[in-house]
Amino acid sequence: MTIEAMYEKLLENARRPDRKLYDEYEHAILAHIDATLHDMDADAHIHVLPFNYQERMAYIQSRPYQYHSIIQLKGIHEEFTKKAASYRIRKNRD
Repeated sequence: MTIEAMYEKLLENARRPDRKLYDEYEHAILAHIDATLHDMDADAHIHVLPFNYQERMAYIQSRPYQYHSIIQLKGIHEEFTKKAASYRIRKNRD
């Protein structure tokens, strides 16, 4: 199941989210971020990680399985994907 499909399924059942699906969703997003960062120089991490990444992850981990955690994870994933793509484009121009 894709990250987007998991997100839609979690939102459909936001009042009682499937904990196993939520765990898979969170793992898929964090694995994607880790794999992408692994392929980049350490200096680039500051340019691609979302704003307030550590604080947002702390919030998510303190309130797992809640609606706002689902939304925050989606926001982190989208922001990271956009920033990583933008960084790669700028890097390839140089």
